[in-house]
Amino acid sequence: MKQARNSTRCRPNMRRTTLAALLHAAASRLPSSSAFETHPPLSRIAVYPHLSTFTTSSLPTPRDRAAASTARCLVGRPNDVASTRRIEERESSDNDNNLGDVRRIFAISDLHTDSAINMQWLTDRCTTSGRDAANATPGPNDALIIAGDISHDLDILRESLSTIVDNLGCHVFFIPGNHEAWIGGQKMDGMGILDSFDKLQRVEGVCKDLGIHTTPKLVGSGSNGARAAWIVPIWSWYDGTLALPGCEDLCDGFGTWPWVDFTRCEWGEKYRGMMPSDDSSRTGNTGIGIDSRYQISGFERIPRGLAEEFASWNVPSIDKVRESIDNWEDASNLPGLITYSHFLPSKRTLPDWKVPSSDVFQRDEWLDHPVPEVSAKFAYVAGSQSIDDQIRSITPSQSVLTSTSTPDTSTDSQQLPRHIHVFGHSHRPKDFCYGGIRYVHNPVGKPVEREMNMISNELDFQLIWDSSSYIGEVPSGETVIRYWEQWGGGVKLLSENMAKRRRSRRNRKMEADLARKI
Repeated sequence: MKQARNSTRCRPNMRRTTLAALLHAAASRLPSSSAFETHPPLSRIAVYPHLSTFTTSSLPTPRDRAAASTARCLVGRPNDVASTRRIEERESSDNDNNLGDVRRIFAISDLHTDSAINMQWLTDRCTTSGRDAANATPGPNDALIIAGDISHDLDILRESLSTIVDNLGCHVFFIPGNHEAWIGGQKMDGMGILDSFDKLQRVEGVCKDLGIHTTPKLVGSGSNGARAAWIVPIWSWYDGTLALPGCEDLCDGFGTWPWVDFTRCEWGEKYRGMMPSDDSSRTGNTGIGIDSRYQISGFERIPRGLAEEFASWNVPSIDKVRESIDNWEDASNLPGLITYSHFLPSKRTLPDWKVPSSDVFQRDEWLDHPVPEVSAKFAYVAGSQSIDDQIRSITPSQSVLTSTSTPDTSTDSQQLPRHIHVFGHSHRPKDFCYGGIRYVHNPVGKPVEREMNMISNELDFQLIWDSSSYIGEVPSGETVIRYWEQWGGGVKLLSENMAKRRRSRRNRKMEADLARKI
């Protein structure tokens, strides 16, 4: 199966302007900081596509939407010293933006080396016994992107990253996932970790100690590099905006659903979730009615404003990379763009969104497996549409593209910059193109998921870029939408494996109960 590609590269008509001007323009359209989604007429306000089915040429570009998203979290709190300090610390921690010697870029996510099996795989893969296929192994002149969720344990996180760096010698790029934000337990309490922000700062401290990159870098720009690329980390969290429409009935019990983040992440009172009826900015009011997705019982468990907070952390990096690409000297050889986040960037990257080109979720056809309620609940904690808005705001302005190529060009055009977004979190492999961006999810996941054929047992780093190639991007050759359906035996085998697992868990529980009685 060949890699699916669009007949045109989707590049919106973006104006050259400053971020400050965009913020001012976005803020001027907001009725208030707490009622962002109570819109004036559609032609004058950024309507997020996930909250409306309207399409019109007067709607803002992705840069406008990204700026509006940032303004939403900044308006009304200009003196947030803590947020400003965190941004400045990240920007000043690594001032060398150029890694010209990097040739190849690999991607992986969700190592979950808390599992002894996963840690053993990583050790074997990074040492001599697992490096037979040298061409598929990152080396000193390569980079490896890890899109979050290595471990909640700082010692295991350090050991895992050290295993990679010490044995492979490659550049490593990392963004924390939700597991890295977990706190609690005797070990972390003993370290004096007070909240999840504190925990993430300590994660960044581990990265700094080991030379792990957590800021944007231009790679492959050396004398031997035919196609350079920017690697850009995107901080994020989930906000419920990827919730599946028309599936609210499947979310009964969301208020007691055992999602670990709800008990092991602590962000402070400022981000405490609120009942939808008490918070107009989270009701999904698009001016044409209330979005019922945001009215489910338990929605208040999702942190309020946290996704917007993390989005604001990305602004300096995005502004810097955007300026670099827009002012690139050789307009006929623009650098590629590789963004990466832990969380899912759009509804099209959800595990059961089977047709990326479709704007409508086909519930009856796509939720055709034994646990549709799990898919519906996971969508609430999967990611945020603001991620996609931000990464699309980086792409070059139309004026740059039209000066080097015909807009309606084939996907094999070597003049248009490639954009790949690497993500993690769902543990359901993806590799497809939509709207000019290739989305890649290459998880290690949990051993049980591999046993059930939800993830391939042939784990490996995925090569996505080669700077020595004029094109740069390395296609996978196959479009991946639902791995378990395409290569894992389909619904029949999945149902059998789930039934087998339920029986095994039931038997273990019975044995444990019997042992306690004895």
